[in-house]
Amino acid sequence: MDYLFPERFTFLLNNSNMTYEQIAKELGLKSKGTISKYASGKVKKIELSMLVKISELFDVSPIWLLGFTDDMHYKIKK
Repeated sequence: MDYLFPERFTFLLNNSNMTYEQIAKELGLKSKGTISKYASGKVKKIELSMLVKISELFDVSPIWLLGFTDDMHYKIKK
């Protein structure tokens, strides 16, 4: 399976009304440079807590962000 996080994160960034600075602040990051690193794929392992923050900020499924489903709003059934 391909690592789709950078591609999907970039999609969210491009379709957001927020700046990189605003997104970094919302995610609790000190620098917008980290946003660029996530989008470019330079960060190969994303912390689970950050994955959850990103999915909550953009209202998408973390499972979708990682590429395990094509459904952006996938919910795990109990």
